[in-house]
Amino acid sequence: MANVDPSSFHVYRLGGLIGDDKIVKAEDRTTNLYYLKNSRSANQWQFALHAEGPDGPLICRVTSPYVGPLTLGSAPDPIVISMTADRRLVRMERRRGAFDGTHWFKGPDDNEYRWHPRSHLWRDEMRCLSAHGDVVATYRVTTMAVSKDGELRINPSGRFMDNLLVATCLAMRTPSH
Repeated sequence: MANVDPSSFHVYRLGGLIGDDKIVKAEDRTTNLYYLKNSRSANQWQFALHAEGPDGPLICRVTSPYVGPLTLGSAPDPIVISMTADRRLVRMERRRGAFDGTHWFKGPDDNEYRWHPRSHLWRDEMRCLSAHGDVVATYRVTTMAVSKDGELRINPSGRFMDNLLVATCLAMRTPSH
């Protein structure tokens, strides 16, 4: 019987609230799955995502040429993700008129997906939706925590692209969070 429960990934900020690097742990909260090494300059941010730890195999590099708020009538340049395993570029784009922070990208199956942020009084979350509106993954932001950033839950329908979902989710949380 196939596992129908979502896979759970726990994201922690290294260095507390001011730290730029992050570590992603498995459901047991002890096994290191990914390490994010972040850097930023005045006009861009980028990170390298490694498997297991800072010296593990490179999963991808992510670059955003824009840091700052959207201006009226503009769409910023896309966030570019270079996936190393299949040597594929993935572009995360905010579309003109999408002021809610939604970012669209294409999966390895060539279908369109989007991360859609939702905020409530005591809860922030993002949902990754398929082109049909099915929830592929969710990211719940941990509020009032010094080191834990949140939890990514990938549904069975998204497991074929778990590395990409981790990368796009972390791109949505970098650099402002």
